[in-house]
Amino acid sequence: MTGEISTEQRHNYLRDEYLFLQQQYEDYDKRSLTIKSWVSSGAAAALALAFNASSMFVTVIVAIIVLVTWYLEAYWKLFQYALADRIRIIEAYFRNDPDVLFKNPDPFQTYHWWFKSYKKDEPIYGYEKTAPGNQKRPRSHRSRLIQAAFQRFVYLPYLPIVVLCFASFLILWIK
Repeated sequence: MTGEISTEQRHNYLRDEYLFLQQQYEDYDKRSLTIKSWVSSGAAAALALAFNASSMFVTVIVAIIVLVTWYLEAYWKLFQYALADRIRIIEAYFRNDPDVLFKNPDPFQTYHWWFKSYKKDEPIYGYEKTAPGNQKRPRSHRSRLIQAAFQRFVYLPYLPIVVLCFASFLILWIK
């Protein structure tokens, strides 16, 4: 596609792609907050029911549901973060960043870049190849998933709910 479009067309297509990707990226967070509110409300109601019925079984079920939802959100974050590399490449293009590894990107490559980012976690800048700790790229899928799961805005409210479930289980067991 490189020789087929003008610089102005490339600029316009990449601008539109950027706006679309940025909206998609933000939509992940909006949906996540909605799911968190449902899970939190449902867990609170279920724990109240567990105490009312003196049922340890309910606390275990709530904990399992919350842990699965936490895992799914962390996994979902990897989907969201795969969009970020394409966003970063387009931003680097618009500011004429000399350090980005992918210069003059072709438009209409959203899925291609999403897949590369999700599967391979390729560096976008040279410094990412030698960055310290968990910032060095590429990273394994597992390490990215664990890193996503333990970000504060991901593990809240799941971790406190799981702790409450455990405490509720112990209280009901001692009773």
